[in-house]
Amino acid sequence: IDSKILSTDSNRYADEGRKYGLQVPFLRPDFLSNDSATAKDTMVHALKESERVFDLEFDILLIIEPTSPFRISSDIENTCRELIENNADSVVCVSPLDAKCHPAKALTIQNGRLKHYDQKGKDITARQKLESLYGRNGICYAITKKCLLNNKDIITSRTKAFLVERYIVNIDEPIDIKWAEFLVQSGFVKLTT
Repeated sequence: IDSKILSTDSNRYADEGRKYGLQVPFLRPDFLSNDSATAKDTMVHALKESERVFDLEFDILLIIEPTSPFRISSDIENTCRELIENNADSVVCVSPLDAKCHPAKALTIQNGRLKHYDQKGKDITARQKLESLYGRNGICYAITKKCLLNNKDIITSRTKAFLVERYIVNIDEPIDIKWAEFLVQSGFVKLTT
């Protein structure tokens, strides 16, 4: 990893990042700092601004989101290795989805009546028969510059998964912090330095 660059719109977070050795050569503009901004747009901005500021060309971006506190260094190393060794466009860290939340078992309410979201779901009674599904867990993403700039999505036909099958938490709400604390305090997650 040649450069460690923090993309943020906050002077407070920029100062905090600098304390930990991150470079913060720019702040994210307002149009990329609201709820309608996409992660991809912020990645493209960070890439282009970093190349401009440092007068460098970057080949690979490693995106590490601060909302995934149970990441370990081998997650990052293995994600990068997967990208390079498999000549992939991108590698996305994923975790298995709980079968209780499987879309085939999801329901909707239409005009006050309950309906199956997926009509095939009513024929599947055993969760063991459900197709395994995976969700992004926020641990990290490795993406080639070409993939980021030339595709609408970072997931292409040449995207690899890096599967993480341990407890993780992606912090979006205050209750997620409480859940993370519980997992650590109860011994389900051991923090490493």
